[in-house]
Amino acid sequence: MSRPVLRRALAWLICAAGAACYLYYGIYKMLAVNFDVLGLDFYRGCVAAGNFLDGRPIYVLPGWLNPLPYFPGALAVFLPFSRLPAYSAALCWFAIGHALLAGVFIMLYRAGAGRGRLFSAAAASASVLLSGSVYQTLQTGNVNILVFAGLGLCYHLILRGREAAVPPLLAVFAALKLAPAALAAIYLRPGCLPRLRSFFLWCAAFALLSLVFFGLRENLYFIRQLPEAGRYSHIFHGTSLTFFAGIFSGGSRPGEVFLLSMGLFALLLFLWLRRPTDPAADPRAARAVDLFGASIIMTLVAPSSWIMYCALFAAPFYFVLLALLEGRGGFRLLPVFLLAYGVFGAWEFLYFHLTVPFANLTIREIAMSRESWPALYAALFSLHFLLDLALFFWALANRAGLCRAAGRLLPAGGAGD
Repeated sequence: MSRPVLRRALAWLICAAGAACYLYYGIYKMLAVNFDVLGLDFYRGCVAAGNFLDGRPIYVLPGWLNPLPYFPGALAVFLPFSRLPAYSAALCWFAIGHALLAGVFIMLYRAGAGRGRLFSAAAASASVLLSGSVYQTLQTGNVNILVFAGLGLCYHLILRGREAAVPPLLAVFAALKLAPAALAAIYLRPGCLPRLRSFFLWCAAFALLSLVFFGLRENLYFIRQLPEAGRYSHIFHGTSLTFFAGIFSGGSRPGEVFLLSMGLFALLLFLWLRRPTDPAADPRAARAVDLFGASIIMTLVAPSSWIMYCALFAAPFYFVLLALLEGRGGFRLLPVFLLAYGVFGAWEFLYFHLTVPFANLTIREIAMSRESWPALYAALFSLHFLLDLALFFWALANRAGLCRAAGRLLPAGGAGD
């Protein structure tokens, strides 16, 4: 069989696997197996919104729930659902999440469909439907599903030269959760001051609205509880330095780890920005690649970056996977990308089903008995941070190739605004 035939066969296989995973992990498992824990993160927001409507402090939640990590203004997302029964609200949000997932899939598919519908469908399936991170976001009901869909829209707008709408979108993300404010780093390059100014003005407007509607007390309470965010990052599977450090320190030194995280942010941002943009690259493609770099940096330094944050890489993963399916090489150290993509996408399956040979235990069983396997636990659960860091350096080394991959998806015509 020729290579084009093999690539087409692989594309059909990926599409079939994506559809199967979506039906099983995206619908059946959530509704028939894990329905009792569907939308727990969303439930926290609904409880806080109910507190607001009843005149109680927003952030006073039942003791079995982790603190609410959102700005008071983010309650606007939860208020329409706060008077519904818990599972009814979760099902409504579940349906909205699937609609957003479908929207991102369609945007990605259409971006490359003109180059070949089969390969574009396969690349969109591989980056969205085969992503365990996307399904974890749907399962928890985390508002990251809004950031996931919004980032997909940002890439769409950037590549189509309609970037004026991107700073307000980034400000919306930052108004939901603080960490996405790091994405505005894409406007630290020369000539981007108007976009950066627009981002900060929108952030100020959202902060003012939050003060007007929710009051000074609640906003100050949110700011005061921010240093406590790192306390919860070592509980789940995370990509952040805080999680990585917590494996070895047990989360006992949050102040020092926070300073290290800020140092890592500055270092990675410096390394990314000092790499000059290829003069041959279209500015729209270069900006899209900068957004990928900023997204990786965010997941490395934000304390609460669970592995589900890797869903935010869907669009750049699509660029790379489409180029590979089309038979276009040019990426250096490709196994690094494939390993990160594979582990991030398949982690839930690996966690529950992969048996570590010499321990004869699954990764989940090792996590449950980490005191008996300290070194093995540390090695396995350091993997997320280390792979995310490796993905950053892979993207840095392949900046020109990523620009070419994104540039192939540019529409014909001018560069827009």
